[in-house]
Amino acid sequence: MIASILNERRSLPVNNASHRVVLWHVFRAASAAVEYAEGIKLGEEQSIVGGMDSDSIGNLWWVGVEVEEVSRWGNLAAVNKHAE
Repeated sequence: MIASILNERRSLPVNNASHRVVLWHVFRAASAAVEYAEGIKLGEEQSIVGGMDSDSIGNLWWVGVEVEEVSRWGNLAAVNKHAE
């Protein structure tokens, strides 16, 4: 299932509550993204999301956790400190 998600072109999340993605990681190899996704433990009203994007170096793949409502998840400042 995760492999099909990673084959879809989808821009990296931005640090914005409307996206509902609270945690994501970026990888240069799709296999590393799949391996990471396999270790994610989801809570209620959470799902794995991801996609493929690119930058000036080349392709990249990202995997994250999407929540139903960010305000119930917790601190928005902690969504992803490495995001744009």
